[in-house]
Amino acid sequence: MNFSLNSEQRELLAFLRDKSDGMYVIAFESVLQGSIDDKYMAVLCNLINEEFMMEGIDENFEPTQYGRNLEGLLDVINRSRIS
Repeated sequence: MNFSLNSEQRELLAFLRDKSDGMYVIAFESVLQGSIDDKYMAVLCNLINEEFMMEGIDENFEPTQYGRNLEGLLDVINRSRIS
């Protein structure tokens, strides 16, 4: 699957890659280059969802700005799976 990321989404992915302590490096690198294999898509979507649940919502369970950024990133990566 091919897609285009803006600079903010690239920075967010790089942050998540670094935060993952080297896990799924191939998946992160491929998505940062603008494509992703189906086998990595679910992994990345799960990682983004986990980050959203742990860090992207406030005490009232509303998305923070960081959470909205994660949602936008997930939309871009997941778009090909749901269309």
